[in-house]
Amino acid sequence: MEPTTAEARVLDHVARGKSNKEIAQALYIEVGTVKAHLNHVFPKIGASNRTQAAIIWRSRSELREVA
Repeated sequence: MEPTTAEARVLDHVARGKSNKEIAQALYIEVGTVKAHLNHVFPKIGASNRTQAAIIWRSRSELREVA
């Protein structure tokens, strides 16, 4: 299962090292919404934490850019 568009946007920011507060401000959403997106997307991409999610998402992004 692939991340939703909203989850992908949050992951893009996580991969850039942004905090939940920074992500919320950038996307005009609540911090709780950022946390909810992360909780839903971790199992979708096979991550158990934020660091793993960032690494996985960055590697997927690099693959998408090359393809």
